[in-house]
Amino acid sequence: MSVIRKRDKADKLFEINHLLTKSLDVQVILRTLVEEARNLLEVSDTVILYLFDQEEKVLRVAEGVGVDMEAMKDIRFLPGESLTGKTYANRKSYLFAEEDIIRENMSNMSSRNYSHYFKGVFKRQVKSAFSVPLLHQDECLGVLVVDNFENDGKFTDDDIRVIEIIANQSAIAIVHSNLFQDLKEKNEQLKHSIDIHNKFTKAILDGGGIDTILTLLTRSLHVTAEFHGERNEQATQSYPIIRGRETLGYIGIGKEISDLSNLEIIAVEHAATALALELVKVNALYEKELHFREEVFQQMIEGIPESELKRIQNYVNWNINSQVSCMIIEGEKTALWSPESLLEKERFIRSLESISKVVSGSSFVLTRTFQAILIIPITNQFVVESIVDRIKNQWDEKGLLFGIGRKVAVNELGNSYHEALDAVRYGKKSGESYVDYSKLGIERLLEKVDSTTLNFFIDDKMGPLITMGPIYMKTLSTLIQLNKNHKQTAEQLHIHPNTLYQRIKKMEGQLNMSFDLETDWLNLVVAYNLYVTTNNK
Repeated sequence: MSVIRKRDKADKLFEINHLLTKSLDVQVILRTLVEEARNLLEVSDTVILYLFDQEEKVLRVAEGVGVDMEAMKDIRFLPGESLTGKTYANRKSYLFAEEDIIRENMSNMSSRNYSHYFKGVFKRQVKSAFSVPLLHQDECLGVLVVDNFENDGKFTDDDIRVIEIIANQSAIAIVHSNLFQDLKEKNEQLKHSIDIHNKFTKAILDGGGIDTILTLLTRSLHVTAEFHGERNEQATQSYPIIRGRETLGYIGIGKEISDLSNLEIIAVEHAATALALELVKVNALYEKELHFREEVFQQMIEGIPESELKRIQNYVNWNINSQVSCMIIEGEKTALWSPESLLEKERFIRSLESISKVVSGSSFVLTRTFQAILIIPITNQFVVESIVDRIKNQWDEKGLLFGIGRKVAVNELGNSYHEALDAVRYGKKSGESYVDYSKLGIERLLEKVDSTTLNFFIDDKMGPLITMGPIYMKTLSTLIQLNKNHKQTAEQLHIHPNTLYQRIKKMEGQLNMSFDLETDWLNLVVAYNLYVTTNNK
Protein backbone atom coordinates (compact mmCIF):
# COMPACT_ATOMS: atom_id res chain seq x y z
CA MET A 1 0.00 0.00 0.00
CA SER A 2 1.48 3.37 -1.06
CA VAL A 3 2.23 6.10 1.43
CA ILE A 4 -0.37 8.31 -0.27
CA ARG A 5 -3.08 5.66 0.06
CA LYS A 6 -2.20 5.02 3.70
CA ARG A 7 -2.47 8.76 4.35
CA ASP A 8 -5.82 8.87 2.56
CA LYS A 9 -7.10 5.98 4.67
CA ALA A 10 -5.83 7.61 7.85
CA ASP A 11 -7.64 10.82 6.92
CA LYS A 12 -10.75 8.79 6.14
CA LEU A 13 -10.56 7.06 9.52
CA PHE A 14 -10.39 10.42 11.28
CA GLU A 15 -13.39 11.57 9.27
CA ILE A 16 -15.30 8.39 10.14
CA ASN A 17 -14.40 8.77 13.81
CA HIS A 18 -15.78 12.32 13.68
CA LEU A 19 -18.99 11.10 12.06
CA LEU A 20 -19.42 8.31 14.63
CA THR A 21 -18.84 10.54 17.64
CA LYS A 22 -20.92 13.42 16.30
CA SER A 23 -24.22 11.56 16.46
CA LEU A 24 -26.01 10.01 19.41
CA ASP A 25 -28.59 8.36 17.15
CA VAL A 26 -27.72 4.67 17.06
CA GLN A 27 -29.30 4.19 13.62
CA VAL A 28 -27.12 6.95 12.17
CA ILE A 29 -24.07 5.34 13.78
CA LEU A 30 -24.87 1.91 12.36
CA ARG A 31 -25.53 3.26 8.87
CA THR A 32 -22.32 5.27 8.92
CA LEU A 33 -20.39 2.21 10.03
CA VAL A 34 -21.48 -0.10 7.20
CA GLU A 35 -21.34 2.53 4.45
CA GLU A 36 -17.92 3.87 5.35
CA ALA A 37 -16.55 0.37 5.86
CA ARG A 38 -17.50 -0.53 2.28
CA ASN A 39 -16.09 2.74 0.95
CA LEU A 40 -12.71 1.94 2.51
CA LEU A 41 -12.47 -1.51 0.92
CA GLU A 42 -11.97 -1.89 -2.80
CA VAL A 43 -13.13 -5.49 -3.19
CA SER A 44 -16.14 -5.55 -0.86
CA ASP A 45 -19.66 -6.18 -2.19
CA THR A 46 -21.56 -6.28 1.09
CA VAL A 47 -21.03 -5.13 4.64
CA ILE A 48 -23.39 -6.58 7.23
CA LEU A 49 -23.57 -5.56 10.89
CA TYR A 50 -24.99 -8.05 13.41
CA LEU A 51 -25.80 -6.96 16.97
CA PHE A 52 -26.28 -9.38 19.86
CA ASP A 53 -29.82 -9.52 21.30
CA GLN A 54 -29.41 -9.93 25.07
CA GLU A 55 -32.98 -11.18 25.55
CA GLU A 56 -33.03 -13.83 22.79
CA LYS A 57 -29.25 -14.54 23.02
CA VAL A 58 -28.85 -14.43 19.22
CA LEU A 59 -27.12 -12.24 16.63
CA ARG A 60 -29.54 -10.24 14.49
CA VAL A 61 -28.89 -8.07 11.42
CA ALA A 62 -28.93 -4.43 12.46
CA GLU A 63 -27.71 -2.74 9.26
CA GLY A 64 -26.21 -3.65 5.92
CA VAL A 65 -25.27 -2.45 2.44
CA GLY A 66 -25.39 -4.56 -0.69
CA VAL A 67 -28.03 -6.89 0.74
CA ASP A 68 -31.82 -7.33 0.85
CA MET A 69 -32.55 -6.10 4.40
CA GLU A 70 -36.11 -7.45 4.36
CA ALA A 71 -34.79 -10.99 3.95
CA MET A 72 -31.83 -10.50 6.29
CA LYS A 73 -33.88 -9.22 9.23
CA ASP A 74 -35.23 -12.73 9.94
CA ILE A 75 -31.77 -14.22 10.54
CA ARG A 76 -31.02 -15.39 14.11
CA PHE A 77 -27.44 -16.65 14.51
CA LEU A 78 -26.51 -18.47 17.68
CA PRO A 79 -23.04 -17.87 19.15
CA GLY A 80 -20.73 -20.24 17.26
CA GLU A 81 -23.05 -20.55 14.23
CA SER A 82 -21.49 -19.80 10.84
CA LEU A 83 -18.77 -17.15 10.27
CA THR A 84 -20.66 -14.57 12.30
CA GLY A 85 -21.36 -16.74 15.34
CA LYS A 86 -17.77 -18.03 15.39
CA THR A 87 -16.42 -14.47 15.50
CA TYR A 88 -18.81 -13.53 18.29
CA ALA A 89 -18.06 -16.64 20.36
CA ASN A 90 -14.28 -16.31 20.13
CA ARG A 91 -14.11 -12.49 20.31
CA LYS A 92 -11.55 -12.21 17.51
CA SER A 93 -11.32 -11.39 13.80
CA TYR A 94 -11.21 -13.99 11.03
CA LEU A 95 -10.11 -13.80 7.38
CA PHE A 96 -11.68 -16.35 5.04
CA ALA A 97 -9.80 -16.14 1.73
CA GLU A 98 -10.79 -19.45 0.14
CA GLU A 99 -14.27 -20.56 -0.92
CA ASP A 100 -13.91 -24.10 0.49
CA ILE A 101 -12.89 -22.68 3.90
CA ILE A 102 -15.87 -20.34 3.78
CA ARG A 103 -18.24 -23.23 2.97
CA GLU A 104 -16.76 -25.29 5.81
CA ASN A 105 -17.28 -22.49 8.34
CA MET A 106 -20.82 -21.86 7.06
CA SER A 107 -21.77 -25.55 7.18
CA ASN A 108 -23.31 -25.38 10.67
CA MET A 109 -25.71 -22.62 9.67
CA SER A 110 -29.31 -23.71 10.29
CA SER A 111 -31.45 -24.33 7.21
CA ARG A 112 -33.82 -21.58 8.29
CA ASN A 113 -31.02 -19.01 8.65
CA TYR A 114 -29.39 -20.15 5.39
CA SER A 115 -32.66 -19.66 3.51
CA HIS A 116 -32.95 -16.05 4.72
CA TYR A 117 -29.23 -15.41 4.22
CA PHE A 118 -29.09 -16.82 0.67
CA LYS A 119 -32.10 -14.75 -0.34
CA GLY A 120 -30.63 -11.67 1.37
CA VAL A 121 -27.34 -11.82 -0.61
CA PHE A 122 -29.29 -12.32 -3.85
CA LYS A 123 -28.38 -16.01 -4.09
CA ARG A 124 -24.66 -15.43 -4.61
CA GLN A 125 -21.73 -17.48 -3.33
CA VAL A 126 -19.08 -15.83 -1.21
CA LYS A 127 -15.60 -15.74 -2.74
CA SER A 128 -13.85 -14.26 0.27
CA ALA A 129 -14.86 -12.62 3.52
CA PHE A 130 -13.66 -11.41 6.85
CA SER A 131 -15.40 -10.63 10.14
CA VAL A 132 -14.46 -8.50 13.14
CA PRO A 133 -16.08 -8.32 16.57
CA LEU A 134 -17.37 -5.03 18.00
CA LEU A 135 -15.67 -5.04 21.38
CA HIS A 136 -16.18 -2.66 24.26
CA GLN A 137 -14.21 -3.49 27.40
CA ASP A 138 -15.04 -7.18 28.05
CA GLU A 139 -18.30 -7.18 26.12
CA CYS A 140 -18.87 -8.12 22.50
CA LEU A 141 -21.71 -6.01 21.09
CA GLY A 142 -21.86 -7.72 17.73
CA VAL A 143 -19.99 -8.63 14.55
CA LEU A 144 -19.19 -6.76 11.33
CA VAL A 145 -18.95 -9.06 8.28
CA VAL A 146 -17.47 -7.96 4.93
CA ASP A 147 -18.17 -10.20 1.92
CA ASN A 148 -16.79 -10.33 -1.62
CA PHE A 149 -19.03 -12.03 -4.14
CA GLU A 150 -17.91 -10.75 -7.55
CA ASN A 151 -14.48 -9.06 -7.34
CA ASP A 152 -11.26 -10.89 -8.18
CA GLY A 153 -9.23 -9.11 -5.54
CA LYS A 154 -8.58 -10.46 -2.06
CA PHE A 155 -8.93 -8.99 1.40
CA THR A 156 -5.73 -8.27 3.29
CA ASP A 157 -4.64 -8.06 6.91
CA ASP A 158 -4.49 -4.28 6.44
CA ASP A 159 -8.18 -4.32 5.46
CA ILE A 160 -9.00 -6.17 8.68
CA ARG A 161 -7.00 -3.75 10.82
CA VAL A 162 -8.74 -0.76 9.23
CA ILE A 163 -12.18 -2.28 9.84
CA GLU A 164 -11.16 -3.26 13.40
CA ILE A 165 -10.39 0.41 14.08
CA ILE A 166 -13.81 1.42 12.74
CA ALA A 167 -15.49 -1.41 14.70
CA ASN A 168 -13.85 -0.34 17.97
CA GLN A 169 -14.82 3.30 17.39
CA SER A 170 -18.35 2.18 16.52
CA ALA A 171 -18.63 0.03 19.67
CA ILE A 172 -17.79 3.06 21.79
CA ALA A 173 -20.27 5.19 19.85
CA ILE A 174 -23.01 2.54 20.20
CA VAL A 175 -22.46 2.29 23.96
CA HIS A 176 -22.58 6.06 24.32
CA SER A 177 -25.70 6.21 22.18
CA ASN A 178 -27.40 3.50 24.24
CA LEU A 179 -26.50 5.32 27.45
CA PHE A 180 -27.89 8.53 26.02
CA GLN A 181 -31.08 6.81 24.89
CA ASP A 182 -31.49 5.18 28.30
CA LEU A 183 -31.01 8.53 29.99
CA LYS A 184 -33.43 10.17 27.59
CA GLU A 185 -36.01 7.46 28.18
CA LYS A 186 -35.59 7.74 31.95
CA ASN A 187 -36.04 11.50 31.74
CA GLU A 188 -39.20 10.99 29.71
CA GLN A 189 -40.43 8.45 32.26
CA LEU A 190 -39.63 10.87 35.08
CA LYS A 191 -41.53 13.69 33.38
CA HIS A 192 -44.43 11.34 32.71
CA SER A 193 -44.29 10.04 36.28
CA ILE A 194 -44.39 13.59 37.69
CA ASP A 195 -47.32 14.44 35.41
CA ILE A 196 -49.24 11.33 36.54
CA HIS A 197 -48.38 12.02 40.18
CA ASN A 198 -49.72 15.57 39.87
CA LYS A 199 -52.97 14.34 38.30
CA PHE A 200 -53.63 11.77 41.03
CA THR A 201 -52.61 14.22 43.76
CA LYS A 202 -55.05 16.79 42.38
CA ALA A 203 -57.79 14.14 42.30
CA ILE A 204 -57.21 13.44 46.01
CA LEU A 205 -57.02 17.11 47.01
CA ASP A 206 -60.17 17.89 45.04
CA GLY A 207 -62.00 15.13 46.92
CA GLY A 208 -62.72 13.15 43.77
CA GLY A 209 -62.55 9.85 45.61
CA ILE A 210 -61.93 6.32 44.39
CA ASP A 211 -64.04 6.66 41.22
CA THR A 212 -62.07 9.68 40.01
CA ILE A 213 -58.74 7.89 40.58
CA LEU A 214 -59.94 4.83 38.66
CA THR A 215 -61.22 7.02 35.82
CA LEU A 216 -57.79 8.67 35.50
CA LEU A 217 -56.11 5.27 35.46
CA THR A 218 -58.56 3.95 32.86
CA ARG A 219 -57.66 6.87 30.58
CA SER A 220 -53.94 6.22 31.04
CA LEU A 221 -54.17 2.48 30.31
CA HIS A 222 -57.00 2.60 27.74
CA VAL A 223 -58.58 -0.35 29.54
CA THR A 224 -61.06 -0.43 32.40
CA ALA A 225 -59.59 -0.21 35.91
CA GLU A 226 -61.67 -1.30 38.91
CA PHE A 227 -61.25 -1.48 42.69
CA HIS A 228 -61.65 -4.85 44.44
CA GLY A 229 -61.59 -5.37 48.20
CA GLU A 230 -60.48 -8.96 47.66
CA ARG A 231 -58.11 -10.39 45.06
CA ASN A 232 -59.75 -10.93 41.71
CA GLU A 233 -59.92 -14.44 40.30
CA GLN A 234 -57.76 -13.13 37.46
CA ALA A 235 -54.75 -12.75 39.78
CA THR A 236 -52.41 -11.77 36.95
CA GLN A 237 -54.68 -8.79 36.24
CA SER A 238 -54.77 -7.56 39.85
CA TYR A 239 -52.32 -5.03 41.28
CA PRO A 240 -52.12 -4.84 45.10
CA ILE A 241 -52.81 -1.64 47.03
CA ILE A 242 -50.39 -1.81 49.94
CA ARG A 243 -50.02 0.29 53.10
CA GLY A 244 -47.14 -0.85 55.27
CA ARG A 245 -47.54 -4.61 55.54
CA GLU A 246 -51.27 -4.62 54.87
CA THR A 247 -52.93 -5.13 51.50
CA LEU A 248 -55.91 -2.76 51.40
CA GLY A 249 -57.34 -4.05 48.14
CA TYR A 250 -56.54 -4.60 44.48
CA ILE A 251 -56.75 -2.71 41.21
CA GLY A 252 -58.38 -4.91 38.63
CA ILE A 253 -56.98 -4.17 35.15
CA GLY A 254 -58.42 -5.38 31.88
CA LYS A 255 -55.13 -6.92 30.73
CA GLU A 256 -52.15 -8.83 32.10
CA ILE A 257 -49.87 -6.85 34.44
CA SER A 258 -46.88 -8.37 32.61
CA ASP A 259 -48.11 -6.81 29.34
CA LEU A 260 -48.02 -3.26 30.70
CA SER A 261 -45.32 -0.87 29.49
CA ASN A 262 -42.99 0.89 31.92
CA LEU A 263 -45.04 4.07 31.69
CA GLU A 264 -48.26 2.13 32.29
CA ILE A 265 -46.70 0.45 35.33
CA ILE A 266 -45.81 3.90 36.66
CA ALA A 267 -49.44 4.98 36.22
CA VAL A 268 -50.70 1.89 38.07
CA GLU A 269 -48.20 2.45 40.91
CA HIS A 270 -49.29 6.08 41.34
CA ALA A 271 -52.94 5.02 41.24
CA ALA A 272 -52.29 2.39 43.92
CA THR A 273 -50.62 5.02 46.14
CA ALA A 274 -53.50 7.44 45.60
CA LEU A 275 -56.07 4.73 46.36
CA ALA A 276 -54.21 3.76 49.54
CA LEU A 277 -54.36 7.39 50.73
CA GLU A 278 -58.04 7.59 49.81
CA LEU A 279 -58.85 4.34 51.64
CA VAL A 280 -57.02 5.58 54.74
CA LYS A 281 -58.99 8.83 54.59
CA VAL A 282 -62.31 7.03 54.15
CA ASN A 283 -61.46 4.69 57.01
CA ALA A 284 -60.65 7.62 59.32
CA LEU A 285 -64.00 9.21 58.52
CA TYR A 286 -65.77 5.90 59.12
CA GLU A 287 -64.06 5.53 62.51
CA LYS A 288 -65.39 8.97 63.43
CA GLU A 289 -68.86 7.90 62.34
CA LEU A 290 -68.64 4.76 64.51
CA HIS A 291 -67.48 6.84 67.47
CA PHE A 292 -70.47 9.14 67.01
CA ARG A 293 -72.83 6.14 66.84
CA GLU A 294 -71.37 4.85 70.10
CA GLU A 295 -72.08 8.19 71.75
CA VAL A 296 -75.67 8.10 70.47
CA PHE A 297 -76.05 4.53 71.70
CA GLN A 298 -74.72 5.45 75.13
CA GLN A 299 -77.34 8.17 75.40
CA MET A 300 -80.05 5.71 74.38
CA ILE A 301 -79.17 3.11 77.03
CA GLU A 302 -78.70 5.67 79.79
CA GLY A 303 -82.17 7.08 79.35
CA ILE A 304 -82.83 10.43 77.72
CA PRO A 305 -85.66 12.98 77.58
CA GLU A 306 -88.55 12.35 75.23
CA SER A 307 -87.56 15.25 72.94
CA GLU A 308 -84.01 13.95 72.60
CA LEU A 309 -85.30 10.42 71.99
CA LYS A 310 -87.38 11.65 69.04
CA ARG A 311 -84.30 13.32 67.53
CA ILE A 312 -82.33 10.08 67.80
CA GLN A 313 -85.19 8.05 66.35
CA ASN A 314 -85.18 10.37 63.35
CA TYR A 315 -81.41 9.90 63.02
CA VAL A 316 -81.68 6.11 62.93
CA ASN A 317 -84.93 6.25 60.93
CA TRP A 318 -87.10 4.39 63.45
CA ASN A 319 -90.79 4.77 64.03
CA ILE A 320 -91.70 6.24 67.40
CA ASN A 321 -93.55 3.01 68.23
CA SER A 322 -90.74 0.73 67.06
CA GLN A 323 -89.75 -2.23 69.18
CA VAL A 324 -86.13 -3.19 68.98
CA SER A 325 -83.81 -5.97 70.05
CA CYS A 326 -80.11 -5.66 70.82
CA MET A 327 -77.69 -8.14 69.24
CA ILE A 328 -74.07 -8.42 70.36
CA ILE A 329 -71.51 -10.28 68.23
CA GLU A 330 -68.13 -11.44 69.48
CA GLY A 331 -65.51 -13.88 68.25
CA GLU A 332 -65.74 -17.23 70.04
CA LYS A 333 -61.98 -17.71 70.19
CA THR A 334 -60.37 -14.69 68.57
CA ALA A 335 -61.18 -11.01 68.15
CA LEU A 336 -63.55 -10.00 65.38
CA TRP A 337 -60.79 -7.95 63.76
CA SER A 338 -57.08 -7.38 64.17
CA PRO A 339 -56.14 -4.03 65.76
CA GLU A 340 -53.17 -3.90 63.38
CA SER A 341 -55.39 -4.02 60.30
CA LEU A 342 -56.68 -0.77 58.88
CA LEU A 343 -59.66 -2.10 56.93
CA GLU A 344 -60.60 -5.44 58.52
CA LYS A 345 -62.90 -3.81 61.07
CA GLU A 346 -64.47 -1.49 58.50
CA ARG A 347 -65.16 -4.31 56.05
CA PHE A 348 -66.77 -6.45 58.75
CA ILE A 349 -69.00 -3.68 60.12
CA ARG A 350 -70.00 -2.50 56.65
CA SER A 351 -71.04 -6.05 55.81
CA LEU A 352 -73.24 -6.13 58.93
CA GLU A 353 -74.82 -2.85 57.84
CA SER A 354 -75.50 -4.23 54.39
CA ILE A 355 -77.03 -7.46 55.69
CA SER A 356 -79.22 -5.81 58.32
CA LYS A 357 -80.37 -3.17 55.84
CA VAL A 358 -81.56 -5.87 53.44
CA VAL A 359 -83.42 -7.75 56.19
CA SER A 360 -84.77 -5.03 58.50
CA GLY A 361 -84.29 -1.80 56.56
CA SER A 362 -83.00 0.45 59.34
CA SER A 363 -80.77 -1.37 61.81
CA PHE A 364 -78.28 0.65 63.84
CA VAL A 365 -74.77 -0.85 63.82
CA LEU A 366 -71.88 0.22 66.07
CA THR A 367 -68.83 -1.15 67.86
CA ARG A 368 -67.51 -1.28 71.41
CA THR A 369 -63.96 -2.53 71.87
CA PHE A 370 -64.04 -5.83 69.94
CA GLN A 371 -67.82 -6.22 69.97
CA ALA A 372 -70.20 -5.48 67.12
CA ILE A 373 -73.62 -4.25 68.32
CA LEU A 374 -76.78 -4.25 66.21
CA ILE A 375 -80.00 -2.54 67.30
CA ILE A 376 -82.62 -4.27 65.17
CA PRO A 377 -86.20 -3.03 64.67
CA ILE A 378 -88.41 -6.10 65.04
CA THR A 379 -90.60 -6.06 61.97
CA ASN A 380 -91.44 -9.79 62.17
CA GLN A 381 -90.61 -12.79 64.35
CA PHE A 382 -87.92 -14.06 61.95
CA VAL A 383 -85.93 -10.86 61.42
CA VAL A 384 -83.22 -11.62 64.02
CA GLU A 385 -82.73 -15.23 62.91
CA SER A 386 -82.53 -14.13 59.27
CA ILE A 387 -79.81 -11.59 60.05
CA VAL A 388 -77.84 -14.14 62.08
CA ASP A 389 -78.04 -16.73 59.29
CA ARG A 390 -76.78 -14.27 56.68
CA ILE A 391 -73.92 -13.10 58.88
CA LYS A 392 -72.89 -16.69 59.60
CA ASN A 393 -72.93 -17.54 55.90
CA GLN A 394 -70.69 -14.61 55.02
CA TRP A 395 -68.30 -14.80 57.98
CA ASP A 396 -68.36 -18.47 58.90
CA GLU A 397 -64.55 -18.62 59.16
CA LYS A 398 -64.52 -16.09 62.02
CA GLY A 399 -66.33 -18.34 64.50
CA LEU A 400 -68.96 -15.88 65.73
CA LEU A 401 -70.88 -15.79 69.02
CA PHE A 402 -74.30 -14.11 69.05
CA GLY A 403 -76.10 -12.80 72.15
CA ILE A 404 -79.67 -11.55 71.70
CA GLY A 405 -81.58 -9.32 74.12
CA ARG A 406 -85.37 -9.29 74.45
CA LYS A 407 -87.64 -7.20 72.23
CA VAL A 408 -88.29 -3.84 73.99
CA ALA A 409 -89.48 -0.31 73.35
CA VAL A 410 -86.79 2.14 72.25
CA ASN A 411 -86.72 3.88 75.62
CA GLU A 412 -85.98 0.51 77.26
CA LEU A 413 -83.05 -0.32 74.96
CA GLY A 414 -80.65 -0.42 77.92
CA ASN A 415 -82.44 -3.52 79.26
CA SER A 416 -82.10 -5.39 75.96
CA TYR A 417 -78.43 -4.39 75.73
CA HIS A 418 -77.57 -5.76 79.19
CA GLU A 419 -79.53 -8.92 78.43
CA ALA A 420 -77.51 -9.36 75.23
CA LEU A 421 -74.33 -8.99 77.30
CA ASP A 422 -75.57 -11.71 79.68
CA ALA A 423 -76.45 -13.91 76.71
CA VAL A 424 -72.93 -13.52 75.25
CA ARG A 425 -71.33 -14.34 78.61
CA TYR A 426 -73.52 -17.42 78.93
CA GLY A 427 -72.65 -18.47 75.37
CA LYS A 428 -68.94 -18.31 76.18
CA LYS A 429 -69.43 -20.49 79.25
CA SER A 430 -71.80 -23.00 77.69
CA GLY A 431 -70.13 -23.20 74.27
CA GLU A 432 -73.34 -22.19 72.47
CA SER A 433 -72.78 -19.86 69.52
CA TYR A 434 -76.31 -18.42 69.54
CA VAL A 435 -78.02 -17.45 72.79
CA ASP A 436 -81.41 -15.75 72.96
CA TYR A 437 -81.83 -14.27 76.43
CA SER A 438 -85.61 -14.68 76.29
CA LYS A 439 -85.15 -18.44 75.90
CA LEU A 440 -82.91 -18.79 78.97
CA GLY A 441 -84.42 -20.10 82.20
CA ILE A 442 -82.55 -20.47 85.44
CA GLU A 443 -79.36 -19.71 83.52
CA ARG A 444 -80.24 -16.02 83.84
CA LEU A 445 -79.59 -16.29 87.59
CA LEU A 446 -76.04 -17.42 86.94
CA GLU A 447 -75.19 -14.05 85.49
CA LYS A 448 -76.63 -12.18 88.50
CA VAL A 449 -75.40 -14.26 91.44
CA ASP A 450 -71.75 -14.64 92.39
CA SER A 451 -70.22 -18.09 92.10
CA THR A 452 -69.57 -18.46 95.87
CA THR A 453 -73.25 -18.02 96.71
CA LEU A 454 -74.24 -20.49 94.00
CA ASN A 455 -71.77 -23.10 95.21
CA PHE A 456 -72.96 -22.74 98.80
CA PHE A 457 -76.57 -23.23 97.69
CA ILE A 458 -75.70 -26.34 95.65
CA ASP A 459 -73.69 -27.81 98.51
CA ASP A 460 -76.42 -27.11 101.08
CA LYS A 461 -79.26 -28.59 99.01
CA MET A 462 -77.64 -31.59 97.31
CA GLY A 463 -74.04 -31.89 98.53
CA PRO A 464 -74.43 -35.42 100.05
CA LEU A 465 -76.10 -36.67 96.88
CA ILE A 466 -73.08 -35.71 94.75
CA THR A 467 -70.86 -38.04 96.79
CA MET A 468 -73.31 -40.95 96.61
CA GLY A 469 -72.27 -41.85 93.06
CA PRO A 470 -73.48 -41.41 89.48
CA ILE A 471 -76.35 -43.90 89.77
CA TYR A 472 -78.16 -41.61 92.21
CA MET A 473 -77.45 -38.48 90.14
CA LYS A 474 -78.88 -40.30 87.12
CA THR A 475 -81.96 -41.28 89.10
CA LEU A 476 -82.55 -37.68 90.24
CA SER A 477 -82.03 -36.39 86.69
CA THR A 478 -84.63 -38.79 85.32
CA LEU A 479 -87.13 -37.99 88.10
CA ILE A 480 -86.82 -34.27 87.32
CA GLN A 481 -87.08 -34.88 83.60
CA LEU A 482 -90.26 -36.96 84.02
CA ASN A 483 -91.79 -34.67 86.63
CA LYS A 484 -91.55 -37.29 89.45
CA ASN A 485 -93.52 -39.92 87.53
CA HIS A 486 -92.22 -43.05 89.31
CA LYS A 487 -93.53 -45.58 86.80
CA GLN A 488 -91.98 -43.83 83.77
CA THR A 489 -88.75 -43.19 85.69
CA ALA A 490 -88.36 -46.90 86.57
CA GLU A 491 -89.04 -47.90 82.98
CA GLN A 492 -86.53 -45.45 81.57
CA LEU A 493 -83.90 -46.55 84.11
CA HIS A 494 -84.75 -50.22 83.41
CA ILE A 495 -85.23 -51.01 87.11
CA HIS A 496 -88.04 -52.41 89.24
CA PRO A 497 -90.36 -49.82 90.90
CA ASN A 498 -89.30 -51.17 94.30
CA THR A 499 -85.67 -50.51 93.43
CA LEU A 500 -86.57 -46.94 92.50
CA TYR A 501 -88.49 -46.57 95.76
CA GLN A 502 -85.46 -47.75 97.76
CA ARG A 503 -83.19 -45.33 95.96
CA ILE A 504 -85.53 -42.39 96.60
CA LYS A 505 -85.72 -43.22 100.26
CA LYS A 506 -81.97 -43.44 100.54
CA MET A 507 -81.54 -40.06 98.79
CA GLU A 508 -84.17 -38.43 101.04
CA GLY A 509 -82.36 -39.77 104.07
CA GLN A 510 -78.96 -38.48 102.95
CA LEU A 511 -80.39 -35.08 102.02
CA ASN A 512 -82.64 -34.87 105.08
CA MET A 513 -85.64 -33.87 102.99
CA SER A 514 -88.82 -35.28 101.50
CA PHE A 515 -89.36 -35.24 97.75
CA ASP A 516 -93.08 -34.99 98.46
CA LEU A 517 -92.69 -31.61 100.16
CA GLU A 518 -93.04 -28.94 97.47
CA THR A 519 -90.44 -26.61 99.00
CA ASP A 520 -87.84 -29.36 99.39
CA TRP A 521 -88.40 -30.61 95.87
CA LEU A 522 -88.24 -27.10 94.33
CA ASN A 523 -84.95 -26.34 96.13
CA LEU A 524 -83.48 -29.66 94.97
CA VAL A 525 -84.52 -29.08 91.34
CA VAL A 526 -83.00 -25.57 91.39
CA ALA A 527 -79.79 -26.86 92.99
CA TYR A 528 -79.52 -29.69 90.46
CA ASN A 529 -79.99 -27.35 87.47
CA LEU A 530 -77.41 -24.95 88.90
CA TYR A 531 -75.02 -27.85 89.43
CA VAL A 532 -75.43 -29.10 85.86
CA THR A 533 -75.09 -25.61 84.39
CA THR A 534 -71.99 -24.64 86.37
CA ASN A 535 -70.29 -27.97 85.61
CA ASN A 536 -70.88 -27.51 81.87
CA LYS A 537 -68.96 -24.25 81.78
